[in-house]
Amino acid sequence: MSELLLNQFEQDRALVALRYKNLNIRKLFGKSVFIAGGGELAFSLVSSLRMVNLKKQAGIAVFLLVEDNESYDRRFDYIDSSDFSIVKYSSLNAVNKCGDILIETGFLLSDRVEDVDVFKNHINRANNIISAVNALKIKETVLVSDASIYGTLGKDFVISEKEKTHFAFNSDSLKAMLIQSVENLYFSASHMYDFSIKAVRSGKIISANSSSDFVRNMLESAVHGKSLNVKNRSPKVSYISINDLISAVLFVLCNGENNQVYNACSDTSTVNSAEFSLTLSDSFDECEVNITSAGDSTDGCAIDCTRLKKLGWLSMVNYKDALLISGHEVMDDDSIFMFSDSYDGKLNDIQQILLGFLLEVDRICKKHNIKYFLGGGSLLGAVRHKGFIPWDDDADVMMLRKDYDRFLSVLPSELPNYLFAQTQKNEKDSHFPFTKLRINDTLLSTEFTSRFPNIHNGIFLDVLAQDYTSNNAFLRKIHMKATASSRWLVLDKWRGTSVNANSRFSSLCANILRKIFPLGFLQKVQNKLISLHKNMKNPKYLFDSMGRNVSRGAFPAEWLDEAIWVDFENAKLPIPKEYDKYLKYLYGDYMEMIPVSERHVSHDIKQIDLGEYAGYVCKDSFAKLEK
Repeated sequence: MSELLLNQFEQDRALVALRYKNLNIRKLFGKSVFIAGGGELAFSLVSSLRMVNLKKQAGIAVFLLVEDNESYDRRFDYIDSSDFSIVKYSSLNAVNKCGDILIETGFLLSDRVEDVDVFKNHINRANNIISAVNALKIKETVLVSDASIYGTLGKDFVISEKEKTHFAFNSDSLKAMLIQSVENLYFSASHMYDFSIKAVRSGKIISANSSSDFVRNMLESAVHGKSLNVKNRSPKVSYISINDLISAVLFVLCNGENNQVYNACSDTSTVNSAEFSLTLSDSFDECEVNITSAGDSTDGCAIDCTRLKKLGWLSMVNYKDALLISGHEVMDDDSIFMFSDSYDGKLNDIQQILLGFLLEVDRICKKHNIKYFLGGGSLLGAVRHKGFIPWDDDADVMMLRKDYDRFLSVLPSELPNYLFAQTQKNEKDSHFPFTKLRINDTLLSTEFTSRFPNIHNGIFLDVLAQDYTSNNAFLRKIHMKATASSRWLVLDKWRGTSVNANSRFSSLCANILRKIFPLGFLQKVQNKLISLHKNMKNPKYLFDSMGRNVSRGAFPAEWLDEAIWVDFENAKLPIPKEYDKYLKYLYGDYMEMIPVSERHVSHDIKQIDLGEYAGYVCKDSFAKLEK
């Protein structure tokens, strides 16, 4: 099959099926899946299933099922791959296999059904799809519809799937009656034609191409700086991010019970129109909100999705993040998306400070002829972004053991008095296996370090050694396993948590050791194991002894033989000459960025105070700011 040619937002949605460990996606392997309806959800489901094929070699045959004259998203026409086909009703006979699954997305309707002709057309479409289900001998169907099926509810009423509602038969209730009629048709047909059925009743979809006119119009107005005119005292409506709806449909398909209905909405997403628009105005500064009795609002209602969550489904993209993502997709400006509210708006300042840190390390290492490299995310940023990863909030450098020890030996004479080298030796309550350089009179405490008020919690840069391990494969495996185990023992002893190893027996043994031995003893064992082979002759392998990649195993020592200097922000900094091999070892396809919806900063910050470094701009050295 061909690679998926998707923009960053489409790629984010395509990866949804691969993010849930408890989604029984293997149920779809080798199956033929027909998706009806040609809108955003249909395209995203097709992309998601094709991504499963690409990453898991799943062999899922994916089809878009459309009526002969039905309009559909033209992005489908550009998919040129052996695992995807567009099938029209008139050419069902050309499908040389029976169908396994149908996902119907064509009844995610706009906010209102205005006349009886629209009603009739949708009923006819439902009958045609059901005929196709029978002709293809489909065994399982998921119907995705709108929670507007419940009609207009009382104030503050949140409805569950089995609760009944009653509404007057008039033009305002046509949409609810239509969706009820479609559901009844499908559930009746499942008995006639012997296929199983499940239904998903969706909240209002938040996406750049939402089926909701209200959502689309609000997004367009917000990103282009227009006023948002919304109705006051409108009822609360539940919304769902397009990512969450994709995962909800797949969860119901793979994990759900037959002949059941599942509500689907994102967490904390039940708001009225005024709250919705105010959230948008917080995300896009140039738009204003006018709340009047004659403003816009949407249909829909407040729904409860407890039944869906019992399947193991979790909302991954809340509605505030979904609005920000969707708004940037509407902008269509090709810029790399990231969440901009990180660190109270101080992320750029922090990256400038970290750049100053890196230049200070560079100065010291050049002066003493110490070889070092950018490491971890800083190395990845240098190669992929020529600087910091836009959402990155830390910096790492790495050295061979002999260079690391020399670096520590010169720090007392070289480090400016406004910087502090945090090690196990000079701060008894700190048990990090590596060195943290911190700035005095600043504060950047994470959820973890905030538990220890006696340690220095200033803004930091991490300095890590890469240590040698045995040339013998069996001894190498034992050494790295022992090192990783000792590090987990120290960490869990330090933070007062139980060790959770790969098996119950391993966990039991580890926790007995954790309770028996004092932290100081465990730390000595850890440090001894980390540098066990520091003096070995002709070493051929290294491992990330101090970092988070210790479990990835060893890599050839020759990868860190030479450094090359590359652009990093406004500086030139060193990376391994064999960076491509090293980054593939760390990240696999390292040029593929993390999904849009996960581009939050990596540390859970509890407290931040930049002190006199607020607004710091790094030029050519880490000079202390003038007071």
